[in-house]
Amino acid sequence: MGHTVTLLNDIRSQLAPDDLALKEARTRRDAVRDAVATFPGVLRTFASGSIAHATANCPVHQRDKGLDADGGAVLDRRHHSTLGPDSPWGLGPRAVVAEVAERLRRDLRAVYPKLQVTITKRAILLEFGAPLPNGEDPTVDLVVGLERCAQPGLWIPNTENNTWDPSHPEGHTQLLTANPKDQRVTRARAIRLAKAENKRHEQPLLCSFNLEALALMFVTQGMSVPHALAATWRQGARDLRARLTPDPAGVSDPIKCRDRYAAADRLDVAADRLESALAHDDDQTWVRHELRQLWPEFVAPAPGQETKARTAARLKSGGTLNVTTAGAVTTSAGASLKRTRAYGARH
Repeated sequence: MGHTVTLLNDIRSQLAPDDLALKEARTRRDAVRDAVATFPGVLRTFASGSIAHATANCPVHQRDKGLDADGGAVLDRRHHSTLGPDSPWGLGPRAVVAEVAERLRRDLRAVYPKLQVTITKRAILLEFGAPLPNGEDPTVDLVVGLERCAQPGLWIPNTENNTWDPSHPEGHTQLLTANPKDQRVTRARAIRLAKAENKRHEQPLLCSFNLEALALMFVTQGMSVPHALAATWRQGARDLRARLTPDPAGVSDPIKCRDRYAAADRLDVAADRLESALAHDDDQTWVRHELRQLWPEFVAPAPGQETKARTAARLKSGGTLNVTTAGAVTTSAGASLKRTRAYGARH
């Protein structure tokens, strides 16, 4: 195993979501799905987003709100016949989204007495007011979608304009979790690393879904994680200079970007650093220097030194850090802080 792979594995281990927080995020998402399933005319519910895709990272920066579990409810157009662009009445989503939000507030308050329910542009945000011992308080975003007539995907709300837009969140999850397994796992690992690099910028130019879409386009079977990540960045930069990234499901408009040319430049810089590390893979000092420019919180200046992320984890846990002979990082109580794993077998 070369120095580049070793360091990338260590970065991923630090990015891995806390097991308890991940379990609780799924529990809260599933509780919301169970509650919304009783709403009149709900055809089905689904899980979506980074947790379902196995591409979620732990909170890194103060600006990160923590784990957010995404899901949705699909309304049966036969029951809600006045809603959406396919209906002669063409009613917008505001009223039905408000009804669903009120139902969730009523049904979930018994279990989560401090629950706060907010309607955003696209979804219903549920904040539970029940922090875990590590301080994380996972939230849930629920999209209220409507079946489309004879077309793939869903109509999803734009509550600001009281209109509906086409999207296919279920299709996105199917694409990102499809076999072959080795390609899926490699792609997910590359996405998690790309998302962490994107977040190091005070103003990220790409959304996480844009990075997922680029990885779907350019990560092919048989690639290693470093080469999958390099392809996502290098070929993604080339593609962004030519166009906005298309929806992988072919349903919604291309993915919006603050400045695709500036985003392409950032991707090229990241690809340059990673390719330089791979070209000098036998030089640990060189590899560490190059990768530290991309993930400064997760790569220590020298071997044996503590990373910023592990320092933060130690301070958060209130313990000291020890390194075992096997290289595992533990707290003073002997508990492992992070370990490299391909989580997400459960969606």
